[in-house]
Amino acid sequence: MTKYRKFLILLIFMSTSTALKAQLQVDYLSFKGYSSIGFGGFFNFSVPVSDANYVTGEIGLDVFSKNDEHVAIAPLLVGYRYTLDQTGAGFYLEPNVGYSFAGTDIQITDQNGNYVDQKVSGISTGIGFGYLFEPSGKIQFNLGLRYEHIFGDVGSNMFSFRISHAFIFGKRE
Repeated sequence: MTKYRKFLILLIFMSTSTALKAQLQVDYLSFKGYSSIGFGGFFNFSVPVSDANYVTGEIGLDVFSKNDEHVAIAPLLVGYRYTLDQTGAGFYLEPNVGYSFAGTDIQITDQNGNYVDQKVSGISTGIGFGYLFEPSGKIQFNLGLRYEHIFGDVGSNMFSFRISHAFIFGKRE
Protein backbone atom coordinates (compact mmCIF):
# COMPACT_ATOMS: atom_id res chain seq x y z
CA MET A 1 0.00 0.00 0.00
CA THR A 2 1.44 3.37 -0.94
CA LYS A 3 2.11 6.01 1.70
CA TYR A 4 -0.47 8.27 0.01
CA ARG A 5 -3.16 5.57 0.26
CA LYS A 6 -2.31 4.86 3.92
CA PHE A 7 -2.48 8.57 4.70
CA LEU A 8 -5.85 8.91 2.93
CA ILE A 9 -7.36 5.97 4.86
CA LEU A 10 -6.03 7.37 8.16
CA LEU A 11 -7.37 10.86 7.32
CA ILE A 12 -10.83 9.50 6.46
CA PHE A 13 -10.91 7.40 9.63
CA MET A 14 -9.81 10.30 11.86
CA SER A 15 -12.29 12.73 10.26
CA THR A 16 -15.14 10.24 10.48
CA SER A 17 -14.42 9.28 14.09
CA THR A 18 -14.38 12.93 15.17
CA ALA A 19 -17.66 13.71 13.40
CA LEU A 20 -19.33 10.63 14.86
CA LYS A 21 -19.04 11.92 18.41
CA ALA A 22 -16.98 9.01 19.77
CA GLN A 23 -19.13 6.15 18.56
CA LEU A 24 -16.28 3.69 18.57
CA GLN A 25 -15.70 -0.02 18.36
CA VAL A 26 -12.85 -2.51 18.61
CA ASP A 27 -13.08 -5.18 15.89
CA TYR A 28 -11.71 -8.60 15.08
CA LEU A 29 -11.82 -9.54 11.38
CA SER A 30 -11.07 -12.95 9.88
CA PHE A 31 -11.26 -14.46 6.43
CA LYS A 32 -9.24 -17.03 4.47
CA GLY A 33 -5.58 -16.49 5.34
CA TYR A 34 -6.09 -13.22 7.26
CA SER A 35 -7.10 -12.17 10.76
CA SER A 36 -6.53 -8.89 12.56
CA ILE A 37 -7.73 -6.64 15.36
CA GLY A 38 -8.81 -3.20 14.19
CA PHE A 39 -10.76 -0.12 15.16
CA GLY A 40 -13.86 1.53 13.79
CA GLY A 41 -16.16 4.48 14.03
CA PHE A 42 -19.83 4.54 13.07
CA PHE A 43 -23.01 6.60 13.04
CA ASN A 44 -26.11 4.83 14.32
CA PHE A 45 -29.65 6.20 14.40
CA SER A 46 -32.93 4.65 15.49
CA VAL A 47 -36.60 5.37 14.95
CA PRO A 48 -38.99 3.99 17.61
CA VAL A 49 -41.78 1.83 16.21
CA SER A 50 -43.21 0.95 19.65
CA ASP A 51 -42.35 1.46 23.33
CA ALA A 52 -39.61 -1.15 23.11
CA ASN A 53 -38.54 -1.58 19.49
CA TYR A 54 -36.66 0.49 16.92
CA VAL A 55 -35.82 0.41 13.24
CA THR A 56 -32.11 1.25 13.01
CA GLY A 57 -29.69 2.50 10.40
CA GLU A 58 -25.93 2.55 10.49
CA ILE A 59 -22.91 3.58 8.44
CA GLY A 60 -19.35 3.08 9.59
CA LEU A 61 -15.68 2.60 8.81
CA ASP A 62 -13.46 -0.19 10.20
CA VAL A 63 -9.70 -0.31 9.59
CA PHE A 64 -7.39 -3.33 10.01
CA SER A 65 -3.64 -3.73 9.57
CA LYS A 66 -1.37 -6.75 10.00
CA ASN A 67 2.05 -7.60 8.53
CA ASP A 68 1.87 -4.69 6.06
CA GLU A 69 -1.53 -5.89 4.78
CA HIS A 70 -4.49 -3.55 5.22
CA VAL A 71 -8.27 -3.82 5.04
CA ALA A 72 -10.86 -1.03 5.26
CA ILE A 73 -14.57 -1.87 5.50
CA ALA A 74 -17.48 0.59 5.29
CA PRO A 75 -20.77 -1.17 6.20
CA LEU A 76 -24.15 0.38 5.38
CA LEU A 77 -26.79 -1.47 7.43
CA VAL A 78 -30.46 -1.42 8.42
CA GLY A 79 -31.79 -3.37 11.38
CA TYR A 80 -34.45 -3.90 14.00
CA ARG A 81 -33.59 -3.43 17.69
CA TYR A 82 -35.77 -5.47 20.07
CA THR A 83 -35.42 -4.70 23.79
CA LEU A 84 -35.96 -7.86 25.80
CA ASP A 85 -37.82 -6.31 28.76
CA GLN A 86 -40.10 -4.28 26.44
CA THR A 87 -39.16 -0.89 27.98
CA GLY A 88 -36.96 0.57 25.23
CA ALA A 89 -33.91 0.30 27.50
CA GLY A 90 -31.98 -2.62 29.01
CA PHE A 91 -30.76 -5.66 27.10
CA TYR A 92 -31.52 -5.89 23.37
CA LEU A 93 -31.05 -7.99 20.25
CA GLU A 94 -30.53 -6.30 16.88
CA PRO A 95 -30.40 -8.30 13.64
CA ASN A 96 -29.24 -6.28 10.64
CA VAL A 97 -28.64 -6.56 6.91
CA GLY A 98 -26.97 -4.39 4.29
CA TYR A 99 -23.88 -4.07 2.15
CA SER A 100 -20.25 -3.65 3.17
CA PHE A 101 -17.93 -1.76 0.83
CA ALA A 102 -14.33 -2.86 1.38
CA GLY A 103 -10.85 -2.27 0.06
CA THR A 104 -7.67 -4.20 0.69
CA ASP A 105 -4.09 -4.39 -0.52
CA ILE A 106 -3.81 -8.14 0.13
CA GLN A 107 -2.49 -9.71 -3.08
CA ILE A 108 -3.89 -12.97 -4.47
CA THR A 109 -3.44 -14.70 -7.83
CA ASP A 110 -6.43 -14.64 -10.21
CA GLN A 111 -7.32 -17.42 -12.71
CA ASN A 112 -4.89 -15.96 -15.29
CA GLY A 113 -1.95 -15.95 -12.87
CA ASN A 114 -2.03 -12.17 -12.34
CA TYR A 115 -1.75 -10.58 -8.91
CA VAL A 116 -4.88 -8.67 -7.86
CA ASP A 117 -6.20 -7.21 -4.60
CA GLN A 118 -8.38 -9.57 -2.52
CA LYS A 119 -12.10 -8.70 -2.85
CA VAL A 120 -13.97 -8.49 0.48
CA SER A 121 -17.03 -6.33 -0.40
CA GLY A 122 -20.46 -7.92 -0.33
CA ILE A 123 -23.88 -8.33 1.22
CA SER A 124 -23.67 -8.28 5.03
CA THR A 125 -25.81 -9.81 7.73
CA GLY A 126 -25.31 -9.79 11.45
CA ILE A 127 -26.68 -9.58 14.93
CA GLY A 128 -25.93 -7.34 17.87
CA PHE A 129 -26.51 -7.86 21.57
CA GLY A 130 -26.08 -5.15 24.16
CA TYR A 131 -27.42 -2.89 26.84
CA LEU A 132 -29.23 0.41 26.24
CA PHE A 133 -29.19 2.93 29.06
CA GLU A 134 -32.24 5.11 29.72
CA PRO A 135 -32.44 7.94 27.13
CA SER A 136 -31.08 11.36 28.02
CA GLY A 137 -33.04 13.69 25.75
CA LYS A 138 -32.56 12.48 22.15
CA ILE A 139 -29.43 10.42 22.90
CA GLN A 140 -29.38 6.87 24.24
CA PHE A 141 -26.05 5.31 25.29
CA ASN A 142 -25.24 1.74 24.34
CA LEU A 143 -22.68 -0.96 25.20
CA GLY A 144 -22.76 -3.90 22.85
CA LEU A 145 -21.27 -6.83 21.01
CA ARG A 146 -21.89 -7.42 17.32
CA TYR A 147 -21.20 -10.20 14.83
CA GLU A 148 -21.25 -9.47 11.10
CA HIS A 149 -20.69 -11.81 8.15
CA ILE A 150 -19.79 -10.37 4.75
CA PHE A 151 -20.62 -12.54 1.73
CA GLY A 152 -17.81 -11.33 -0.56
CA ASP A 153 -15.48 -13.38 -2.78
CA VAL A 154 -14.27 -14.84 0.52
CA GLY A 155 -16.58 -15.04 3.51
CA SER A 156 -15.47 -12.55 6.18
CA ASN A 157 -16.41 -12.61 9.86
CA MET A 158 -16.20 -9.52 12.06
CA PHE A 159 -16.76 -9.38 15.82
CA SER A 160 -17.07 -5.96 17.50
CA PHE A 161 -17.21 -4.48 20.99
CA ARG A 162 -19.00 -1.12 20.87
CA ILE A 163 -19.29 1.95 23.04
CA SER A 164 -21.80 4.25 21.43
CA HIS A 165 -24.93 6.31 21.51
CA ALA A 166 -27.91 6.26 19.21
CA PHE A 167 -29.71 9.38 18.09
CA ILE A 168 -33.45 8.83 18.53
CA PHE A 169 -35.78 10.42 15.98
CA GLY A 170 -39.47 10.60 16.78
CA LYS A 171 -41.26 9.76 20.00
CA ARG A 172 -42.20 6.44 21.50
CA GLU A 173 -45.89 5.61 21.42
